[in-house]
Amino acid sequence: MKALFSVSVAGLVAAVLVASLQVGCEDTGTVALTVTPDYVNISSTSSNTMQTFTVTDGLRDLSLPLTWQVSDPSLGSIAGAGGNSASYVRTSNTHGDNAITVRDQYGAEGVATVHQ
Repeated sequence: MKALFSVSVAGLVAAVLVASLQVGCEDTGTVALTVTPDYVNISSTSSNTMQTFTVTDGLRDLSLPLTWQVSDPSLGSIAGAGGNSASYVRTSNTHGDNAITVRDQYGAEGVATVHQ
């Protein structure tokens, strides 16, 4: 009977410890970043070879700097980034879709698409 009681007390202590640790933890759930515009068409007949993207929602305190990536570097690249925006430059005479992904310091992501 004594052993059963000590196991129950140990289980109760462990449950209280876990609950107290969870109460003190910051929520680290992933938040989606909103990128504007989320889709842009840069046609090969247009003189427009650059597009600026801005994160308009989802940023939290101290989540900067943002990292920006393209899915296909042969189609274009990020020419400059700072704060909550970045500029995409199309490679001339290339066609296809390029996904632009932005990530903050907490791991939250947003995606935009360039069709060219």
